[in-house]
Amino acid sequence: MAKFALWWVRWNGSDYESRMTVGDRKATVDDFRERGFDRVVVLDGEGRNSHCSGFMYSNGYNDGRELAKWVLSLGIDMPFYITIPFSRPDGRQRDQAQASFSSVPDSYYRGWINGVLSVDIDNMKGFYWSYESPLQTGPHGENVSREFIQSLHDYVHGHGQELIWIPTIGNRAMKWITNPDYVTIPTLAEYFDHVFVQPHYYQTTKLDDGSDYTLQELALRVKWMSYNGLSIEMEADNTIVGENSNCAYCKNTQGTWREGHFIEKVGCDKIPNQETEQKCINRACDYISAIVEVYIEEFHSSPISVQEAVSTLFPDRAYYFGTDLKVVDKVRAKCSEW
Repeated sequence: MAKFALWWVRWNGSDYESRMTVGDRKATVDDFRERGFDRVVVLDGEGRNSHCSGFMYSNGYNDGRELAKWVLSLGIDMPFYITIPFSRPDGRQRDQAQASFSSVPDSYYRGWINGVLSVDIDNMKGFYWSYESPLQTGPHGENVSREFIQSLHDYVHGHGQELIWIPTIGNRAMKWITNPDYVTIPTLAEYFDHVFVQPHYYQTTKLDDGSDYTLQELALRVKWMSYNGLSIEMEADNTIVGENSNCAYCKNTQGTWREGHFIEKVGCDKIPNQETEQKCINRACDYISAIVEVYIEEFHSSPISVQEAVSTLFPDRAYYFGTDLKVVDKVRAKCSEW
């Protein structure tokens, strides 16, 4: 059983910097460990906040090596994973993701992996595929092929490393989530050592068909994850410590209708207050309630403890909590099993 924490970093124009804090001070690896995390994922998002010097193999090699050398300086003495950046700072792909990148001499992604691996880091466990879209390899996400994902898996495993993925299902209704043309996560899971699905419940109260994203709807998604052998990402963010972030309750509106679909509003547009913070904490704790509900349905009995339910359904979990570890403390003060 392992708890994977997301360690956010960014390129500041001349070097990398950690975004993680504990209140007003910079976070250290001990701060993660003290909160029960035993693995970390070093990432910047999907690639927009990491250095991109160009688009050829040599650029990927140098960029990957540059990040790995900086990560080495953090002294992370627990297993960790380093991102593979899908996008460049302008949002476009860093390289093609159609053909097997092993067969492309100048593949940026292959260069990135080799550059990271050129740095001797004892505790590196593997790589994180940063493209979060559940559409990839399907008919509605043709910018990535199944052949590419398979070759990525084979190449990473060939170097004795793991490959993990944390895709999102967004605010999609269940009819889309269970349609393999729109959500390819279950079919791609075989190529990843761990797949942690983002339920996206914390971020919105509305689904894309305009219906409410209720606790019962969250339980349906938890059940779908469990049935398909997937893991879960627990979600919270800096709204809980009074910062504008992306909790559902710091938005004046949840979104707007466009061409028959409800388009979610992203980001806060009002300053969180104590009431907002508490509602966001409660929404984060709903993940635990949904897991217990699914446990009771699957095993036809109540768990000995809440922790038993969580550990049984999802022994390995990823945690998104923004960039301040005090978020974790405040959520667990309400629901200690989070």
